[in-house]
Formats: sequence, structure tokens, C-alpha cells
Amino acid sequence: MPKPICTILAGPNGSGKSSIYEKYRPAGDFVNTDEIQKSLPQGLAESANRVKAGRIAITRINQLIATKADFVFETTLSSEHSIKVIERAKEAGFLVNMIFVCLDTATRNVERVRFRVADGGHDIPEEAIIRRYEAAFENLPRALHVVDEAVLIDNSRRKPVIVATMENSKAIQAHYEGSELHDRLLDIVEDVEENRSTR
Repeated sequence: MPKPICTILAGPNGSGKSSIYEKYRPAGDFVNTDEIQKSLPQGLAESANRVKAGRIAITRINQLIATKADFVFETTLSSEHSIKVIERAKEAGFLVNMIFVCLDTATRNVERVRFRVADGGHDIPEEAIIRRYEAAFENLPRALHVVDEAVLIDNSRRKPVIVATMENSKAIQAHYEGSELHDRLLDIVEDVEENRSTR
């Protein structure tokens, strides 16, 4: 019997995770806090709705893990909670895949969010975007040690670039274009490979 699949759609705010989701369409129920928040009554303050949406997402993830149903979880990968979801899915017998989508600078993420707001999308404070950008990269090695397969995508330009593909913490494909972002991602990949035997 095939394992249930958990796909982690990860990356800092404004990286284009939703467009990558539309491109790849991984299997399963898509748990997206932003979409849950949009569906809530708008009488409450945005911060209160955000918290409520987060709680609904956690409850839904718990249900999906308990029933071993395929699901996709969108996250900035900036919190301990996102790592715990990955670990719990793995422990529950899921095949865990991750698509990590990022841009070359936090400044570009801030700009993308501003464009999204101008187009009617939801806003995020600049300081939160910058903080989550760095936190996502800090948590990326931990996630890569747990997931079964991972794809790291540079979405800075018009066309996404797959920088690396990994299976069981080992790189099976890498693409380098001489940018600081590619250096950063491939350094993380190399460190994960070097440390895989100690885990």
C-alpha cells in the first residue's frame, strides 16, 4: 500500500508559493492559512482572524495526519511549528516532500508583497517579512534532514529556476548561476549532505 503524501510548500512571504502550487499541483488537501483567513467573517480585526485561521489550519492538519490523507501545507518555514508538522507527518508514515520557494533578497520579498497588496492581496509588515526571510533559511537545513524529497526554487525572476533537487538529504541535481542566493542554497545543501551520516 503506498504511503500517504505530505507536501510542504515552504518559503518566505511574497516568494510566489501560490503560483508554484498552481504550476505543480501536488496531491492532497491544500491547507493554506491565507485562504482560510479570507473565508472567515471580516468583522474581527485582521490579527484576530489571522490567529483563528492558524488554529483552524492546525486542527485540519491534525485531522489529515490522523486519517493518513494526502495534504499540502503552505508555510513560511519561519517557525518551530512548521518543523514539528514535518516531523509529525514523517513519524506518522507519510512520504514527505518539500518545495522551497525563495527570492534573492528580503527586499525583493517586501516589494512582491507590496505589489500583491496593490492588487487586492493581504498585507504583511515589512519587519515580519525580513525576519521570516532569515528564519526560513535558518530552518531549511532542519527540514531537509527530515523530508524524503526536496526541490529548492529561485523564483526571483520571471521564470522559476530549480537550484537543487534532493532525496533523503542527498543532492541528485544542482544548478548554479553564480548568484549569492544560489551560493547560499547550495552551501546549505552541501552542509546537509555532510551531516546526513551523523543523523
